[in-house]
Amino acid sequence: MEPTPKATGPARLPDAIATYRQQTRRRGLLLTALALALVAISLHGLTLGAMDIPVVQTVLALMAPAFPGELVPQDIHNVVWNIRLPRLITALTAGMGLALGGVILQTLLRNPMASPFTLGLSSGASLGAALVIIFGFSAFGMVGIVANAFLFAIGVSLLILLIGQWKGATPMSLILAGIALMYFFGACTTLVIYFSDAYATREVMFWTVGSLSRANWESATLITVTLLVVLPIFLWRAVDLNRLLLGDDTARSLGLPVERLRILMMLLVSLLVAVVVAFTGGIGFLGLVAPHLARLMIGTDHRFLLPATALMGGLLLVVADLISLHAFAPVVLPVGVVTAFVGSPLFIYLILRRRAGGGA
Repeated sequence: MEPTPKATGPARLPDAIATYRQQTRRRGLLLTALALALVAISLHGLTLGAMDIPVVQTVLALMAPAFPGELVPQDIHNVVWNIRLPRLITALTAGMGLALGGVILQTLLRNPMASPFTLGLSSGASLGAALVIIFGFSAFGMVGIVANAFLFAIGVSLLILLIGQWKGATPMSLILAGIALMYFFGACTTLVIYFSDAYATREVMFWTVGSLSRANWESATLITVTLLVVLPIFLWRAVDLNRLLLGDDTARSLGLPVERLRILMMLLVSLLVAVVVAFTGGIGFLGLVAPHLARLMIGTDHRFLLPATALMGGLLLVVADLISLHAFAPVVLPVGVVTAFVGSPLFIYLILRRRAGGGA
């Protein structure tokens, strides 16, 4: 007698639903753990410095504006609110912005090597900022620097999009074109520095190495506002970004306007990166490494990957800033140097791990 065939589809559906719910709970727990780690590291960072402040007094200082009266001495209030908190918020939001730029570019180009740094967006924005500083459009202040950085970042994005439309252009050729643009804009910045005076050279060097030494409430506010505008749009299009991973033809067959989505995302990434670079300079490796670490933890579903990448980027840059401040105190290292030292071996490890697992 032949065995009775097992029921397949209907019997497996509850299992699939249970597995999905279990994955969703696990991803929720991972996001919560990342958020708690970020809060703990940030609070610890606020206590460290030339004046060590106990955690309790740091928390009271943070709560002071909500309560009348003097909860902590005025000097502690000033250190927390005027020095450490704006730097922390700038590091946090800049890390989130660069990491989000990296994960969006990797999805749009379907290439794990894509990032604002490797595609030349950061170096283009740095050149735009350097030109404003050196040629003396100081009357426009930071608005002029941010606007010109944005224009150059948009120019690089359009070049990448045009190259992408070229017949036979592959994701790898786009990355190679981006690396060429990165070196080209880097050479232009070096040339501009070569013909500038000593003061302008010192000013521009800030943008070439990446630093948080000029973080203040202006930088913290502008980067935060930009992030609050851009991040909800990324999350709103998370499902469309998932469809894009299936390939352009499949995404079009599902009704997705691929070209329109790609242009919108590139413009938003350019805006976000330009604002971050205008205040912090070109901080390398963050937009490359943070998305890979988040993807290893939480998978490729952009509904979870986007917030995980943002949290990971913020966490990495806050930790890097603490290392830059305290590793060789009282000497303060540029944070871009720390991300390069930490990011290079980490990225090599990720490449070897992917190859060992049969990945690209």
